[in-house]
Amino acid sequence: MQHITNANYPGQVIHGAYYPHIDGIRAFAVLPVVLFHVLACMCPGGYAGVDVFFVISGYLITGGILRDLARDRFTIRDFYHRRIRRILPAYFAVVAAVFVFGCAVYHALPLMQLADATIMGSLFVANQYLWNIGGDYFTPDIHTNPLLHLWSLSVEEQFYLFIPVIGLVVWKYRRRWLLPVLVGLAVFSLGWALYAMASGKQVMAFYVLPMRAWELLAGSLLAMVPGAGVSGSTVHGSAVDSSTPKTMKPWNLETLKRFISAIGLLLVLLPYVLYSQKTPFPGATALPSVVGTALLIRYGAGGWAGWMLAWRPLVIVGKMSYSLYLWHWPVTVYWKYMVYDQLYVWDYVGMLALSFLLAFLSWRFVEIPVRTSQRWTMRRSFVFAGAGIVLLVGVGVMCVFNKGWPSVLHPKANEMLATDDIKPQFVERLVREKIKRAGHAFGRQSTSQEVPVFFRNAKENFPLGGGGLADVLLIGDSHACALQYGLDITLREQGRAGRSLIRCGKIVYDLNKNECREVLAELSRQPQVTKVILTEFWKPCMEGDANSYARLEEFACRIKAMGKTLFVVADIPCYTFSPVDRLAKEKIVGPRRLPTDDYVRQSFFAYGQAQGEVNRRMEAICKKTGAVFIPMFMAFKEEDAFVSVEKVGTGRVSLYRDDHHLSQAGSLRAARFLMPYLFPEALGVAD
Repeated sequence: MQHITNANYPGQVIHGAYYPHIDGIRAFAVLPVVLFHVLACMCPGGYAGVDVFFVISGYLITGGILRDLARDRFTIRDFYHRRIRRILPAYFAVVAAVFVFGCAVYHALPLMQLADATIMGSLFVANQYLWNIGGDYFTPDIHTNPLLHLWSLSVEEQFYLFIPVIGLVVWKYRRRWLLPVLVGLAVFSLGWALYAMASGKQVMAFYVLPMRAWELLAGSLLAMVPGAGVSGSTVHGSAVDSSTPKTMKPWNLETLKRFISAIGLLLVLLPYVLYSQKTPFPGATALPSVVGTALLIRYGAGGWAGWMLAWRPLVIVGKMSYSLYLWHWPVTVYWKYMVYDQLYVWDYVGMLALSFLLAFLSWRFVEIPVRTSQRWTMRRSFVFAGAGIVLLVGVGVMCVFNKGWPSVLHPKANEMLATDDIKPQFVERLVREKIKRAGHAFGRQSTSQEVPVFFRNAKENFPLGGGGLADVLLIGDSHACALQYGLDITLREQGRAGRSLIRCGKIVYDLNKNECREVLAELSRQPQVTKVILTEFWKPCMEGDANSYARLEEFACRIKAMGKTLFVVADIPCYTFSPVDRLAKEKIVGPRRLPTDDYVRQSFFAYGQAQGEVNRRMEAICKKTGAVFIPMFMAFKEEDAFVSVEKVGTGRVSLYRDDHHLSQAGSLRAARFLMPYLFPEALGVAD
């Protein structure tokens, strides 16, 4: 057989014919996504381009399946053989390149997060991973993940798991039921998506296949419409117009098609302009993109819309849209990371230029050779897929469980963050939880010095300090969890004992909540406890609920009625980004503009602006109820500002784990500041 050099060959084999206007639609899908990611204001609703991709994918894949079923040549193995050739070579190349570059520029913590994303992306469950970590697509924090964009490809790959099976089974046993089955699935999926959006579950609706499947199924249903081989298009010189009503005059029909295609194009383009990151999405707001894409596929091959969609520059962009989608996001994330978000006009131009360059190289030298080569046999495809997944997952797992190789990669940068301070990420927590659920003990019971107490299961009751009866109880959210380490050591130094009862992410001072009832029950079981330390992330608690101050006062009165003293710990200074991350990053990548120390210091005025009112009201409640207000922020006062790092020898150690949690060094510093308030008589401090 003659060697095939036509780059469109795979599309012709799989889908029966090549339609240039579909590549044009792909261009109208990928370009807004790229512009949105590089600079959102250039295309505020550009994220809707992914929905356009979903419809195209559903149409082409289902059309190919139906065509092969009708010719009695469809097999599951052949289907996945083609999918592997189409998707995985460029996909694996991007994931591997992103991870390798991450090893070069990331310190341990972001590298562990990248390893998590690499593992989940390689297993095609990136969407589930992002949903589980609560990664709202529109929050700035998650936009530092260079593999964030793999969520949409995971949705498509999961769709490819069930659509060929459904098609084959239903076609074989009840062929006429195929359309009703797909319609039912699409309606169910859309209904679920609408319900999720109405129930405030936007993150789930955004990432999870069952609530996105209706968009792909819209393309599938279009492929099942009689005569849906793209009406009015010209394929290799032959007009395809099997659905022309005999009673309608040709010129009226062509006018109607052009009008419909114009409506379709308008529906696709309007969300890019009218939507923003504040628009509730997906659900009903995805309908214009889905309907518009379906209309363009069906009627967009003719008229002025067809001429525009078949414009050669757009077609070329459409051809390499897959590689462009794969490369543009990591280029954008890493570029912004390398320049500390100090962006100029030429940075945006550079991000776009590099994205297109890498996309072209990937399309020309990875996609086309694999898709057109006769040597890429079915066996080679499956071996390649299996080996690629095992290799990428294996490297990711090694990185996770070696904590990002802190002593091997960038040891000077990782000196800023002690190894024990590196929080286990998603994969490690997931594995530990699975082992625990299976009934296997994960290691032996350890002291807080051996295993950082910040990361032990905060739903349990832990002893603190030395032996004997505990007279101190530490309660609160993750800020109390961060204080555990230092409090444990300082109590041990004083020969005292305590306990901690912590509920991360919960409010424990609301008498109407179960978490508060647990605290009160624990105090009843521990009559020897006379001192209760309450630590919460106060600012969001107090500003998010007008009744929070009244609830705190009620709780303080209840503690006083039990004959115990409540110590209310004020918020430490918070930062807009993690000081330790910034310090570690500087050891690897220097900023283009030398910064001042403002990012590791906070002025008294800035802290007062952010926290002053909350502190004043809490201190007033303490005076009224007999509780003790502890200005913990003063533990970090040095000269004329609050600091987030302290000097140790010739170096510096971060007092923070992230933007508002203490590291082990910070925890110890805070606990030693706390001791005179807890035990003034023992330390010789006057009341």
